[in-house]
Amino acid sequence: MKYGLRDFLLKTIPYIFSIVGGLVLFIVTKDDVHDPNVTDLINNIAASLLSIPLVFLLYDYTNYRVSKQLKKTLADNMGDKISALLLNLVLILRQIMGMRGKLTFSSLNQMGDASLSHIAAHIRITSVALNNLRQCRDELDNLIYHNANTNVLSADQVQTLSALMREISQLINEHNFRRNHRAAAKYIKNILGHITDWIDSDALAAMHFDQLLGRAELSGHTDVK
Repeated sequence: MKYGLRDFLLKTIPYIFSIVGGLVLFIVTKDDVHDPNVTDLINNIAASLLSIPLVFLLYDYTNYRVSKQLKKTLADNMGDKISALLLNLVLILRQIMGMRGKLTFSSLNQMGDASLSHIAAHIRITSVALNNLRQCRDELDNLIYHNANTNVLSADQVQTLSALMREISQLINEHNFRRNHRAAAKYIKNILGHITDWIDSDALAAMHFDQLLGRAELSGHTDVK
């Protein structure tokens, strides 16, 4: 979380008061107090006031480092899950569109560039593909909900994933109630567009997706069975 100048100043006020109080007590003790017992007592209080900011600053720094590392771990884990989900979604769409062959970034772009009429002419949504779409939608919903607690995704990323989930739901509803191939083709094209936007928006997301593509090609699972 980023702090503005006002937030920073408000946070440092207690530390400043503590330091000033410690210095004032030390100076007053040095010049005006002559009883050794009272001097020792006030010096101890002054030392405590001077040490408090150091203790809290060390605590804040340690907490910041731990929180930063935890957030990085959560973000990496979230990124891996999203990349795996997007890859599975692309494989499902390839089956629906009747596409075969190796899945690469180039072939993914070709899928997104296909015309609505071409997609509509090749659409075939089986019961297995429909169930897989529902599973992807539910998993995506869970990831978005989980992010509400961890807050590792940016507002733009949450918006992209929410829009993607909405397009998947509309594709499912279109198949269930109307079965208009051209309308379904529009939803498929929008889904592919959101996937491409997600990959293009983050170099780390692109790297995760590329790694999964490589694993899929090595294992031979570039088509959904």
